[in-house]
Amino acid sequence: MDIVLILLEGAVVTLKIAVGSWILSIVLGLLLGAIHDLGSGVARGIVHAVVTVLRSMPQLVVLYLLYFGIGAFGLNVPPTIAAVLALGVTDAAFTSEYYRAALMTVSPSQREAGASIGLSPFGVFRRVVLPQALPFAVPPILNSFISLLKVATLAAAVGSPEILYRAQSLMQVTGEITIVITIVIALYIGITVPLSRAVGVLERRIGASSRST
Repeated sequence: MDIVLILLEGAVVTLKIAVGSWILSIVLGLLLGAIHDLGSGVARGIVHAVVTVLRSMPQLVVLYLLYFGIGAFGLNVPPTIAAVLALGVTDAAFTSEYYRAALMTVSPSQREAGASIGLSPFGVFRRVVLPQALPFAVPPILNSFISLLKVATLAAAVGSPEILYRAQSLMQVTGEITIVITIVIALYIGITVPLSRAVGVLERRIGASSRST
């Protein structure tokens, strides 16, 4: 029973990392997507370069750079916070592409209609384009949360007490390798399977809605 409680505590930390990095990726991804949609050619080029670099870097490398790099300057960043920042920033590069693809589903005529009634470019984006594009961005963004739940275990590499870190400690102390691994798998299945099904239902509803309009 103690093993289960310890792993549940680790699962809570894992969820916190996943939720925190997911929220950060949603905000940064939207910012990058908005700059790409509204910005000048130079701004779009910068966004493209940032997204390309972040998508090319392994998340563990970014985590090491953030955690140990900042530490080299005498700043102490808690490992869990470092994991949230590293995973959130790297995932934002992918999330920005989800937004960009969704924004492309809005026809130019909708933008022209917004401009014709006197809206500024940002007003057109906020009031006309974004509300129509968001439903198409939601399913992949929800899927990204499921992915973040899995990669959150990378936080163990810098000592964050998430589920993998606790599992490794338990296996070393108790020697109960099979039991610990089985519980970890069961916890992940219990979390990710319902989420995956919910995302699937949402995708089908959005697809049906888009075909009916």
